Amino acid sequence: MRPSHAHPAGIGLVVALSALLAAPGPGGASDHADPIDPWNKERLEGGLTDLFVFPALEDGTPAFPFERKDGVSLATPDVSPRPPLTDEQRAKIKRLVVVLCVRRALTETGKLSLGPYTYRVHMDTHTTVDFNDTDDEVAARKEPAVAPGEGSMFERPGLASKVKRPTGSEARARYGGRIPDPTTIGDDAVLEFTLKDDASLREFRTPGLPQSVAFDPEHPADPGRIQGYAGVRDDPFIFPAFFQTNIVAMVASIPIEAFGGKTDWLIWATSHKGARQVDQVGRSLRTQNPRFEFLNTLPPREHAEAVHEEHHDPSLIRDLALRFNVQSLFAYRAWDQVPDVMVFTTRFPVGFPNGRLLTDDVAALLAQHGDTLLLELSHHVGGWPRRTKNDKEFQPTFPYLAEPWPDRKVEPPPGLSAKNRWKLAAIGVGLVVAIFLEHWAVAYWYHRRKLRRRYQL
Repeated sequence: MRPSHAHPAGIGLVVALSALLAAPGPGGASDHADPIDPWNKERLEGGLTDLFVFPALEDGTPAFPFERKDGVSLATPDVSPRPPLTDEQRAKIKRLVVVLCVRRALTETGKLSLGPYTYRVHMDTHTTVDFNDTDDEVAARKEPAVAPGEGSMFERPGLASKVKRPTGSEARARYGGRIPDPTTIGDDAVLEFTLKDDASLREFRTPGLPQSVAFDPEHPADPGRIQGYAGVRDDPFIFPAFFQTNIVAMVASIPIEAFGGKTDWLIWATSHKGARQVDQVGRSLRTQNPRFEFLNTLPPREHAEAVHEEHHDPSLIRDLALRFNVQSLFAYRAWDQVPDVMVFTTRFPVGFPNGRLLTDDVAALLAQHGDTLLLELSHHVGGWPRRTKNDKEFQPTFPYLAEPWPDRKVEPPPGLSAKNRWKLAAIGVGLVVAIFLEHWAVAYWYHRRKLRRRYQL
């Protein structure tokens, strides 16, 4: 049976509102397009674009990256567990590298205003993460299952999953692992960066990590300490719309012994302007997705509950969009009630979603399991076939990112066509005329009524 058709005018209104309030913006993708700013009025220095985390060997090269054998297949993605690293391999991991990128589509470095902002990378090493299905989840896989969906096309009243989603193996494939109790998430260590307007380091603090390995600004590349770097570099995101543009990068390389033998990390980053949190990034394509925009200013320990509440008590715009079948941007899936953090463990080879390598093509990797927004957008620019590598070669060692592109004049964002500007002007004039006529009609009616009463007296 085909779904019922909504009124075209209603669909048009909802789609227009959805586009205005949730559009990724020019060339938006990964976390490049949030927080949402439809009028392009906010400065972009507070916008976080990418977070990368990977281990390194003693020579600084990435340690034991996962080798994909499925060719990032959308038809038959590899969901089997990765072979665990051996104790001998883990012993060779000497450093943990964190790369945080901000300020998308940078083409004029002389206009940067980074001074008012603070950037933090948060690390949790105490919260439990698991990677496998429970016995009930294994048993449920053997039975045909129909999970309830959200939105008028998919909702099935009374239908409920036999197991809570995501399952252990599903969470491992989508997020890198499952967090049984998100309310325990909190900081064990923080990398805090403040920058000068030329994108160089002003201050780099590492509360929660041993003082014996603290960053030394006089020797920023000391191999026995935390190494730090900040500067303008090529945008590392594999996405043609941002090729030949730059970002502001902050890079830290931390001796692995600073974590006291820990094997599992939850990592996320935030930007702040004064006391106000501006943006957050954890796993790619979470808070950039319109359905998760509200998570940008909440701590991760509150994310799962916030998504649960929004699912059961949706906002007006999201509820309208769901009634008119705009599920691709607004519907929650059964696996969405999880915090926006990056999971990284040294139990398994690194590679998205276990951490993230600079070479990970996250647009394709996310599409393997249902998050297809990035993959579609990545086809808009760049020709055929779709580009699957960055436009510059990465460096093999610290700070890893490619050299920046030369400055060029920034191009203004696209605006409405002349025809549509005239339409909006006509609507505005029509509203003014309607208001005038309404006031005139009320005044005329009131005057006639007073005259009638006067003659009756």
